[in-house]
Amino acid sequence: YSIIPAITLDGIIAYDIVEGPVDSERFVKFLKDEVMPYTNPYPGPHSVVIMDNCRIHHGKDVHHLI
Repeated sequence: YSIIPAITLDGIIAYDIVEGPVDSERFVKFLKDEVMPYTNPYPGPHSVVIMDNCRIHHGKDVHHLI
């Protein structure tokens, strides 16, 4: 199982538990459906998304959403 969390200074705002590894399609769906509704335009609260350098965090679909 894999867990995809979205964490703010206030705690966890979204997560998904996946059987097996997370692919880029599943990650983009998680961002779109679970994370982006909580974001705001910069410089508002929840306007910065920080991700590590995992391969699925790169790509045009992720770039477009963020």
